[in-house]
Amino acid sequence: MRKVLWVFTAVLVGLLITSCALFEKPPLLKTVTVDGNLSDWGEYVYADGSATDSQWGDSNEIYKAGILFDATNLYIAGEFTKADMNNFAVIVDLSGVNGAADTSKHPWGRKYKFEKGDVDFMLETWGDDCKAWRFTSTEATEVTVTLAATTTESERKVVEIAVPLATLGVTDANKLSVKAVFVLTGGTGDGKQWAGDFYPNQGFETGNGGYPEPLVIKKTISNPTK
Repeated sequence: MRKVLWVFTAVLVGLLITSCALFEKPPLLKTVTVDGNLSDWGEYVYADGSATDSQWGDSNEIYKAGILFDATNLYIAGEFTKADMNNFAVIVDLSGVNGAADTSKHPWGRKYKFEKGDVDFMLETWGDDCKAWRFTSTEATEVTVTLAATTTESERKVVEIAVPLATLGVTDANKLSVKAVFVLTGGTGDGKQWAGDFYPNQGFETGNGGYPEPLVIKKTISNPTK
């Protein structure tokens, strides 16, 4: 009898622990210092394992990228090279926020969409400055961000950016998850969206970097990871 009671008690305790875990708030990721130094990002900044895979050569290449958040800000990191009018861009889908089907309302005419999910935010930087927009079903509104930038000895641009979550419509960061893609983006023309490099790699990269618009993003990174 005692043995049966002990087993019953152990099972009950296990069920209670599991139930409590289900109702716990997911942990916020971490806070970083926006100073252009990515050393405090740890596992949240990703190195492109194919660092010579750009369709436009090593002058338009993504080397590192990262995205995370804390209770106040969304943080973006990048290390890249770019030439001419191309930019390092990040396109973001935020859980619990209603965005746009694509980036067609982008003031510079970019044409991207996610295969799954909507577009809530997009940022483009050329190194020493940037522009950023919040997307809804009706418009793209410019938002103010904080940027710090440095340049490596090999002339790569390093950027670190903070975006206030409140400006993106996020009301509870404890419930937030984000997915994003990083693109070395060009413009549009002749029915094509031009893109030289992606992180993560999409699997369809080919030719001269011209893809039928809208360019459909198939692979993203997510935080918290699932």
